[in-house]
Amino acid sequence: MTGRRKLTTPAGAASALAVVLTLCAPPPAGATSHADAQVERTGAGEYRLHWSGMGEGVPVDVFVAAHPDAPASARRLVVDDDRDGEATIHLESRDRRYFFLAREGSEGSKGLWVAERVLPLQGGRNFRDLGGYRTSDGRHVRWGKVYRSGTMSELTDADYEYLSHLGIRVICDFRTTSERQAQPNLWQRAAGIDYWARDYAASVGRLDALVSMPSPTPADATTAIAAGYRELPFEQAEAFRVMFGRLVAGETPLAFNCTAGKDRTGVAAALILTALGVPRETVIADYALSDRIVAASTTQAGNAKLRESYPFLAKLPPDVLAPLFRADPAYIEAMFAAVEQRHGSVAGYLRDVLGVSDHDLEVLRAQLLE
Repeated sequence: MTGRRKLTTPAGAASALAVVLTLCAPPPAGATSHADAQVERTGAGEYRLHWSGMGEGVPVDVFVAAHPDAPASARRLVVDDDRDGEATIHLESRDRRYFFLAREGSEGSKGLWVAERVLPLQGGRNFRDLGGYRTSDGRHVRWGKVYRSGTMSELTDADYEYLSHLGIRVICDFRTTSERQAQPNLWQRAAGIDYWARDYAASVGRLDALVSMPSPTPADATTAIAAGYRELPFEQAEAFRVMFGRLVAGETPLAFNCTAGKDRTGVAAALILTALGVPRETVIADYALSDRIVAASTTQAGNAKLRESYPFLAKLPPDVLAPLFRADPAYIEAMFAAVEQRHGSVAGYLRDVLGVSDHDLEVLRAQLLE
């Protein structure tokens, strides 16, 4: 059979967000370059896949599955013998799906898994999968094991149904006591998910100093946020210690979140990916992805929410507030610099501050990498 097999899209299906994922895979046997794949949800149950590096002129089959570790018998062929490196696929189900790309005739174990990174949730905020990233030794972070997110207080019933198929066992909520009281996580209650949070108040010293300046500039705001990021891995050490402990214990799938899913969550994601051996440039790119996802963070609504949480920020003009919403690579780089200055490396921080031993790292990688 040649050509492409397309499935029917149900009327009325919709997608609020198109997200492109790029990842690299080890070269298949006989290939001369690394394989790259992208998947983009374009709405109405339609996915567009693009790939390269699977071998020049080699036909590629694309399969779809409900799980990222599905055996060959549980995968369904949706594109057969493709040679142009792209395909459009229609799926009836709104449920999360994973695509497996394999050279013709090698669909058993050799191939490339790819999926949407950001979950298409109606009320989700920056809810995304950390899977698919390549490590320095050529392995990849497993899909469907670790999720990062912003507040989950606005998830809808349809979102609850979508998430119910992911099997998430644990949520680590990094938000302050007041944040959780203002926007409670009703989903974890409804789903009976193991939920961890701690009572604490936000540290606003850096922002308070910014407001006290006679005429603060956007550059001053950027400097203040970067300074805050240098403190985050230590301020949030208790939360990160629990999260890593749960991961090492194999309590996955696990999701962790803060409010925007950018700052505390961004630092946590950067630490996890680094612990797994993902290169620094990829870690920074994952952090910066929040700028593309949380478009509302630069709107008046975003400003209003920030000022509601921190009323003293009402004194700041919009251009000075803007850096507070950004996922500027300089922020996460400041975090890395502080960790490395105090502990020599991220591994040193994990060991000295979070109690993650070298053996724990081996266990973590065995569980979360493929």
